[in-house]
Amino acid sequence: MMNNSKDRNPKRERRWQTSQDRARVAAELIEEAESLTETAAIASPHDVARDELPPPLRLVHSVATPGPTDITDQLDDAEPSEPGPPPAPSQPPAPPPSSTVLPEPSAPPSAPASEDPLYVAAREASERGEADKAAASYRDLLAKSPNHVKARNNLALILDARGDREGALAELDRALEAEPDNATLLLNRAALLGATVRYAAAQRDLQRVLRADPDNVEALFNLGIVLTRRGMWREGTDQLRRAVEVEPGRAGAWYYLGEALNHMDDLAGALAAYERAVELQPANPKALYGIGKVLDRLNRPDEATAMYRRSREMSGR
Repeated sequence: MMNNSKDRNPKRERRWQTSQDRARVAAELIEEAESLTETAAIASPHDVARDELPPPLRLVHSVATPGPTDITDQLDDAEPSEPGPPPAPSQPPAPPPSSTVLPEPSAPPSAPASEDPLYVAAREASERGEADKAAASYRDLLAKSPNHVKARNNLALILDARGDREGALAELDRALEAEPDNATLLLNRAALLGATVRYAAAQRDLQRVLRADPDNVEALFNLGIVLTRRGMWREGTDQLRRAVEVEPGRAGAWYYLGEALNHMDDLAGALAAYERAVELQPANPKALYGIGKVLDRLNRPDEATAMYRRSREMSGR
């Protein structure tokens, strides 16, 4: 005798019949939020396709813009602090920027000192959240002292925060004419180049940093992202592995490593990398979602569904 629909136990029915359905529905529920990295990590995530791509690269020194009191000049002499962990990709951006200080410019003796009144005025305006006044003071200073590297870098940060990436790149280009091997300037320019999809140029800047400092974790991390965006998955994985060797606590690097390994069908490696990212950042919804994707591919649908649910919960949706 044939069973009809009334004989079915609805509690035993699966809502999603295939791994593709589960992944699709989970992705729709969490809406693949913005992200790394490291966070973190220069440009608006809206400029990059979200699906399988890592989030945009980030400036080493950025001007925060949530509110008028949050804009700060981070290029003055100070003791560097320990870098913070990379962000949960679906939460506002990437890991806290590294606070490595831009070195004093090695410009000719005629170059202005940091204590120039216009520089001080720009810094104070920036601290008050008056970005327009800060930018105007930096421009006035650069009109009389074109080789003031800090002023150019800081002006570039303000322009980037306003969305004027071409203007920011122009200022960084000028700064690098005076300081061609300045790691901070190269990292900032590479981040902007990556955000404007000029990956080959970004790669050159990052490799230049690494030639002088092979353990520069920001360069390793961002180069890994750039290479994967160029489709150079194995090379990108090598850089990301190196990044987590240098800084094992960088959750964002573990997350992107998981993404790259998953793309390369190294499911065991991808699962281990995602899980390490979650150990470091338990509330990271994209890393949890990544675990779900790998578990689905490993034909472990119930565990995958549980991870998708956790991801959705952590994203607040």
